[in-house]
Amino acid sequence: MLVIDSREKKGSKLVELVESEALKMKIPYEKKWLEIGDYVYDDVCFEAKSAHDFINSVMSKRMWTQLDNMDRHYETNIVIIYGSIDEGITEYKKYIKTKQKISDRQHANWSIKLKNKFLGGIGRITLDTDAKAFWVSNEQEAALIIASICKMKPIERKVIRPEIFKRISTDDLRVDLLTTIKGLSLDKANALIKRFGSIMEIGEQTEKELQDIDGIGRTLARRILNVLNTEEKVKIWMKI
Repeated sequence: MLVIDSREKKGSKLVELVESEALKMKIPYEKKWLEIGDYVYDDVCFEAKSAHDFINSVMSKRMWTQLDNMDRHYETNIVIIYGSIDEGITEYKKYIKTKQKISDRQHANWSIKLKNKFLGGIGRITLDTDAKAFWVSNEQEAALIIASICKMKPIERKVIRPEIFKRISTDDLRVDLLTTIKGLSLDKANALIKRFGSIMEIGEQTEKELQDIDGIGRTLARRILNVLNTEEKVKIWMKI
């Protein structure tokens, strides 16, 4: 069942297009209040933003809070950005001019900065989070992506297990092993070791307990436990 956030503006072009594509593909849908995301299908959460809204979200840092919340509640998270980057920048500059006293000259210098923020935001989603980002031309393409993903059947994939690197000390080895897990940074690995003491102890925690570590959401917590509880690795973890 595809759930569409009932808070989306009445008469929203994107909502109407998503409903139309869902009907064409015979995807059942309903409208409900969603605390997180704009569209949800099973364990897939979609956040859809116009180019202007995306720039605003990146500049205000709201985008990263939204992604963190999505990661804590859903297995797969997708951000879809639609529209022209130039139109998005123009709209954002109009918006910010009403909020702040900024000269026309300052606004002219903002174009390059905002373009870098826009493209950098997409890059950060791709490299620093487990979410997937799509940038498309218009609402029609955005709606088609949402409906097409809902129609797809997930492909079962085996967990890629970490390789063990030989290091000088036990502390370094523990951290190295953890950082081979996708999405687990050096800071997060150190925080896990500091909190739980050993890799074996980390593997015995629940997803919720791992999420108490700053920056670890539901998806990453599940991935950590999947890797650490792999049967053939257990004997190795017990020694570390």
